[in-house]
Amino acid sequence: QMFKGFEKLKDIQYVYTPFDSSLCGVKLEANNKKQYLLTGQILSDGKVLIHLCNYIEPWDDLSLSQKKSLNQRYQMGCGCKVS
Repeated sequence: QMFKGFEKLKDIQYVYTPFDSSLCGVKLEANNKKQYLLTGQILSDGKVLIHLCNYIEPWDDLSLSQKKSLNQRYQMGCGCKVS
């Protein structure tokens, strides 16, 4: 799911990060069972960039309150699209 950014990108196929952690690169588990909450940037060329300074958390590690807020509460009074 993508909570914000729909107005810029309809579909994300790739998320880019620097090569290794010394350059603030992020290592994510690359299997279909692990889901993450990612924050990052959408660059002018349309690439989505993440690095170690962004908030990156496995979805299963979020509290129930955080998940509920992302799925329901944060959209109240917000001009963004939450899905």
